[in-house]
Amino acid sequence: MEMRVTIRSIHKRSAVILAPLILLDLIFIAPHSTTPSPAGTTPTQQDTSVGAARTNPLSPVGTTALPSRLHHQKPSIIIAPHQAKSVILTSDTPTFKTTSGAQYPLRTYKTTSVNDPYGNQWWTSGTGLGTAWNIGAGTRPTTVAVIDTGFALAHEELANRWATNTGEQGVATTENPSQLNCADRSIALNESCNLIDDDYDGIVDNESGATTTENPSHRNCTDKGMALDKSCNLIDDDNNGYVDDVRGWDFADGDANVQAGETNPNGGGTQHATEVSGVLAATGNNSKGMAGVNWSTKLLPLQAISDNDYGNTLTVGRAIYYAADRGADVISLSLGTGSEDAYTRQAVQYALDKGSIVVAASGNDGCDCMLYPANYPEVFAVGAQNSSNQRSSFSSYGNNLDILAPGEDMITSTWTAANQTSAYVGGAAGTSFATPYVSGLLSLARSHQPDASWGELTNALLSTANHTGLSNNAPFLPQIGSGYARAGSYLTRATTPLQPGMRYMFSTSAASGILGSTRTFDCSPEGGFPTAPLFAISLGSSTFYTIDPLEELNAAGQGATVASLGRACTGLPGDLPATTRVINLSGEINNRIGAKY
Repeated sequence: MEMRVTIRSIHKRSAVILAPLILLDLIFIAPHSTTPSPAGTTPTQQDTSVGAARTNPLSPVGTTALPSRLHHQKPSIIIAPHQAKSVILTSDTPTFKTTSGAQYPLRTYKTTSVNDPYGNQWWTSGTGLGTAWNIGAGTRPTTVAVIDTGFALAHEELANRWATNTGEQGVATTENPSQLNCADRSIALNESCNLIDDDYDGIVDNESGATTTENPSHRNCTDKGMALDKSCNLIDDDNNGYVDDVRGWDFADGDANVQAGETNPNGGGTQHATEVSGVLAATGNNSKGMAGVNWSTKLLPLQAISDNDYGNTLTVGRAIYYAADRGADVISLSLGTGSEDAYTRQAVQYALDKGSIVVAASGNDGCDCMLYPANYPEVFAVGAQNSSNQRSSFSSYGNNLDILAPGEDMITSTWTAANQTSAYVGGAAGTSFATPYVSGLLSLARSHQPDASWGELTNALLSTANHTGLSNNAPFLPQIGSGYARAGSYLTRATTPLQPGMRYMFSTSAASGILGSTRTFDCSPEGGFPTAPLFAISLGSSTFYTIDPLEELNAAGQGATVASLGRACTGLPGDLPATTRVINLSGEINNRIGAKY
């Protein structure tokens, strides 16, 4: 996962930072630093970075000048939604304003980083992934949005995995003129013609000043020698605010090309996304390379960190909004920042309201210092484990950690300027790689359980984990969350109905909760492992119950009194309880559930 404000990947290697944003590489770059990230990586890569329905608060408007990023550019060819109204500097902390007038800090993020030759690795054989592969995907198609660096779009493991936007495909009757950069216009390199939104105001090339990089020219179908088509006509055919976004969007550079190395093939932010995507969804049984967790899902590639390894609140937050609007089932964030980020958190809550689940890396600092957004309770936070079923020494932890997953000594796909289609890397380590493992599992479970809430699916994952070091009376520890992910046990649970003797159904403070607390039950009679935090919410003279942390958060924000009653169990659609009982009396709930856990 990456850091916040300054963004960096979360595997143990180089980091990208936006203020305090982290990928899972722990290198901090001061806001708007003009120092390029380290070029290239070594063969062994360890990431050290680590109520009411919400609406998108941003719309395109002008902004005040932000110091030029030079190496940290953000080119764009349209005015995209979720843009900032203005970007200004307050003391040493950069901030920005939305169209509503709200002001937010600008954080920097960093990454965290079968018959296939590398198909049998410890993290596949040692976690029951073979069992999950044998079960396979269900009938419901799924999409996982990967928000990260640029991607190796033509890699042999990933070329057929990308999600596409049908609204930007098909025969067109018109096109806009091509947009040429400085070089193709025979003009000296300058912010006024580099096709980059250097000041993050949502408008390209309304700036002026020295720069060191530019985006490639945006050429229309005719100038590319192609038949007229919506995919290349430089028109926003589906009216979503993004031009020709057939295959995701580059929020770091502001265009539709998410290809790694587009602006700097030697930059430190060119490999991370391809590596985490390989763990998540590398094509299996193709006699090439390795196999990912779920090779049936589609990946929505969203670049929030530039080739120079820079990302921030705006690039990450806007990518989350976009992923939610595109209907992503899972949003996978192997990046983070070290400080709270209100704007990105609003984007996360928007995504949850739209039906996505957000999975993020805990960070690679090895302390009680989780990165954000993983450190928000509504985000599913993932730390790393080694092959000995122990927390990795670098894996950050805390009270909001949910689970550990494989994050050391992994072989996965990668990108290099010299080999963009079949490169692999060994020894990859970091919470960046544990995160896509879990995102892949959740998407597999969703394909079998289309009617389950995300709360039910995540709690099924937690309840089937290896609980070494835990017990029913102490089902959680900040260092390991609810245990160590087990793919085989989880997919077996997702496809095998339980038959509990008694299920206790709880009222919630909303008509429906995203964590589906209506299937919550008392663990004891079935011998289940309690993983779902149960809250009592008091509003006036009424008390309601929920296992939904976002619902609990919203209620607290509205002045409700919230009490924790411990942890309970949750079921899945298809379970066959012998008896169902609805509990409304707080006294009985406190006696039955709170006292037990």
